[in-house]
Amino acid sequence: MTGSLASQRVGVVVLTGLPGVGKTTLAARGAHRVKHLFRDGWLWAELGSSSESVSVDDVLFLFLTQLGVEKPPATSQGLRAVFQTVTADLALLVVLDDVESAAQLTNLLPSSSRSVVLATSRKRSQGFRRERFTVVDVPPFSVASAVELLSADLDAALEPGDRQAIEALVELCGRLPLALSIAAAQLASRHAGQPAEYVGQLRTAQSVVKKLTEDGRPVVEAVFEVSYQDLPAEAQRAYRLLSLHPGNRFSAGAAQALLDITGDSELETLVVANLLTQVRPGRYEFHSLVRDHAAGLADHVEQPEECQAAVERVVEWYLRFAVARQLAISDRPRFGEYFDGRVTSSQDSVNAWADLEAERANLRRTARTAAEEGLHALTWQLSEALATFYFQRDLFDDAIAVHAFGLAAAIAVYEDTGDARPVLRMRAELGTAYFSAKDDAAAMEQFAAAAELADGLPESGEVLFTREKMFQWKSFVHQRRGEFAAAVRAIDDARSIVDVPGFPAGERAREGALLDMNGGPMLAAVGRFGDAVARGRAAVAYFADGKEKFNLAKSLANLGSSLAAAGADHHEEAERTLREALRSLAEQEMQFWEAETSTELADLLERAGRLAEATSLLKRAEELYTLLDDRKAQSLRDRLGER
Repeated sequence: MTGSLASQRVGVVVLTGLPGVGKTTLAARGAHRVKHLFRDGWLWAELGSSSESVSVDDVLFLFLTQLGVEKPPATSQGLRAVFQTVTADLALLVVLDDVESAAQLTNLLPSSSRSVVLATSRKRSQGFRRERFTVVDVPPFSVASAVELLSADLDAALEPGDRQAIEALVELCGRLPLALSIAAAQLASRHAGQPAEYVGQLRTAQSVVKKLTEDGRPVVEAVFEVSYQDLPAEAQRAYRLLSLHPGNRFSAGAAQALLDITGDSELETLVVANLLTQVRPGRYEFHSLVRDHAAGLADHVEQPEECQAAVERVVEWYLRFAVARQLAISDRPRFGEYFDGRVTSSQDSVNAWADLEAERANLRRTARTAAEEGLHALTWQLSEALATFYFQRDLFDDAIAVHAFGLAAAIAVYEDTGDARPVLRMRAELGTAYFSAKDDAAAMEQFAAAAELADGLPESGEVLFTREKMFQWKSFVHQRRGEFAAAVRAIDDARSIVDVPGFPAGERAREGALLDMNGGPMLAAVGRFGDAVARGRAAVAYFADGKEKFNLAKSLANLGSSLAAAGADHHEEAERTLREALRSLAEQEMQFWEAETSTELADLLERAGRLAEATSLLKRAEELYTLLDDRKAQSLRDRLGER
């Protein structure tokens, strides 16, 4: 701020940010620190909220009186003219709290370039930047600063559990200084310095904002309410309904769907009011306490039917979002009315993966919200649309949670309509998720239930496809258990279903290639090396077009494994294939497969006496297993320690 003293125009700094973030306190402390630099003193005025606002003329009259003008003019024009004249040669620090706009601020600027104006504003007005004022966004406290504030009046000898509770309290307050100061006072006065008890009460409260009171006054709620009341009616509605979004952060598209609007003017109005943050173009975020306040208003103002409709709109938006990206990342057939052609893929697979990663948290929350709101048809289809994403990215926890919601919703659909096909699909996907999480017992339970259900249904293409998948997944369970003969039998049973005339003709070739890819190592394990290599080569040839990079990488890895097991005559080809597989697996960030394939190649090189190369690969595998929290990491560390 002091650097602006040498500028050719009055320096103006505007502090803006969330309600309750401490703009006024920061301005006051900053002014106190630098006021000695201004030889002619400093001026302070509170312009106030719109309901209790002080006019520009009132402030000018006050300032002129403080500057020694005995009879300030009675007109606006006269007040401005005299203020400009009086301040022309002065070095003043002028502090203006709660400025409404750039126009209001401009009318209060002194005329001397030796003066500086420090202003605060609840608004993120574009006019501040147009006037080339220095705009400073005041963020919430860091975690460390927030913990320090909450701990200041507590016993220094806190137990570890108390410190964890304080950190939880920091997050419950959203690191907002006003909320933290109220919480600190309540903690010291009402809860005898017992943070765990206090945190427990706040977590179970319907609204944290309403709990943060001072002597019965809703201090935190009040600062949000001032900004809310300043909004036009359309923006007030948007503010209330956006609290229904499943997460605090969302895209413009999701917001528009929820609000049933086509533009973004309401969102921009909320951004200007500092009630919504634009984290990047097209993406916004609610502060947790702001959202809490908005949710309270939605409960009080909105009709239940409007809230239900808004939730259904945003759930459907996320379903369409997931379906469009599923179609981009995989050719695997998916079932449900949203896969009947009403949604089309609009982008390449690279962007589709990135979009799914960006919305991962919202997609899981949306599945929960849809389930809780009884949107059964949307819930199970959202689960179906996310299956490939979860499986290919090894997102086992997400998969189990979302597919469990999907299964419960599918059962509800079956009870309402008598259509058991959604139940069949969801049991298959939930079983796959359990298998991926290495819970073989839970996986087999779902696979068995799906197979039993399929046996009682007409042999439609959808039913045959799912039944074939159940045999294929059973083969994986047998393979992991070391039951290789049973695994081969399950693969053969799956292949027999693919050959049934009613099996979807458009999927026959791909499913055959998947059986070739997955069955190769099983055949090698029972000594059928020729069949294993032949099947592996067929799978690589099918996926060689690169449309399914994950499956091409897996096919190369499995073929390399079969070649390595087939004997010394195949080792040269095995090494080439495994190295190619490693490159592809690394590109696709398939860490578990990369670890397995690194170990496979290390074993092959070690048998050939190439210990240095083998050791390097084993170290890489150990790193990957450690990242994945896989117990194989320890066995590799033991193996490396013996070298």
